[in-house]
Formats: sequence, structure tokens, C-alpha cells
Amino acid sequence: GYDLDEYTRRILHLDETFRVSHIRDVAGAEACGALKNVFALGSGFIDGLGLGGNTKASLLRVGLHEMSRFCRLYFDGIEDSTFMESCGVADLITTCYGGRNRRCAEAFARSRIDGGGASNGAIGEKMSPEDCTDLWETIERDLLGGQKLQGTGTTLEVYATLKAEGELDNFPLIKNIHSIAFQGEPIESIVDGIKIV
Repeated sequence: GYDLDEYTRRILHLDETFRVSHIRDVAGAEACGALKNVFALGSGFIDGLGLGGNTKASLLRVGLHEMSRFCRLYFDGIEDSTFMESCGVADLITTCYGGRNRRCAEAFARSRIDGGGASNGAIGEKMSPEDCTDLWETIERDLLGGQKLQGTGTTLEVYATLKAEGELDNFPLIKNIHSIAFQGEPIESIVDGIKIV
């Protein structure tokens, strides 16, 4: 008989509109699946500001670059091709244009711009870390109907890991997204994270 991988491939290729590709880089695929949600927050900030497609494309470019750098820093056997697969750039694009993390980050940005937090969140204004956390919790509860955001938790974990390793300065976009989402930096500072790389 067929080995399990071949059997699974045959089952999943019965439909002409759905294709599954097999890759050996499990660590890279899983890390990309988590990191995309961090960059989706940045994408939502861009949408909340109404900055448009070129700015979002710049964020995707820098985000993909930082995904690759992160994977190579923390995992052995990372393959270049992983980032061009569905688990890499395709999932990043999909999540940054239509995922719940992007949608909630857009709501976060708009709420801050409109002054919806306890601190005035207008353009150029900071918000307290506590108010940021409260706003994320409110948005998650109100918009997701029981689902959870992955981007916020992943951002906190990735930031803590990079900080502990002294690597934050090598990941300016991740650092920037964290500073907006959890340290209350002004929303429009999102462009600072995409100018550098």
C-alpha cells in the first residue's frame, strides 16, 4: 500500500480547485503560521489610518523579511522555499488582507484615533499600556464572538523572546508593532517599522 503521506496527498488532490503541497520544513511552516498574525496587526493599523495598498505592501515585504530572519535565528534546517509556499507569503497576504487579527487591529487603530480609549488616542497621542490591554480585550469580545486573537499573544511572546536574546533591534517592525499595540505609541508610528529594511 501507499505510505501515509502519499495516501493523504491523493485524498487531498481529488478536487481540482484545492491543492496541498508537502514541505519538509516543519519548523519554518509553523513559525510562519504564528508570525503572520503579528504582521496582521500592523496591517490593521495601516488600514485604520487609511494609508492604502502601497504602505501595506511595504509592511508585507518587511514582514516576510523578518519572518525569514526569525526562523533562521531560532531554528535549524529552514529552507528558503518555505517562505514562497502557502504557509509563507500566501498565508501572510491572506491574513494581512482579510483575517480577524487585521480586522481587530483596524478597530484598535480607529478606536484610538477617535479617542475611544481611556487616554486620548488621537493622531500623535500615546495611550497607557493598561488602556491598550483593555482595548484589545474589548475588541476581541465585541468583534470575535468567542474566537480569540492570535496576533496579540504572539506579539507579546515574540517580543519577549527577542528582548531576552538582545535581538529586538534586528526586528524593527515587530518591535514597532509591539510598541503600538502594548506600549501605546501613536498608531501612525507604524510607518517607522517599514522604513528601515
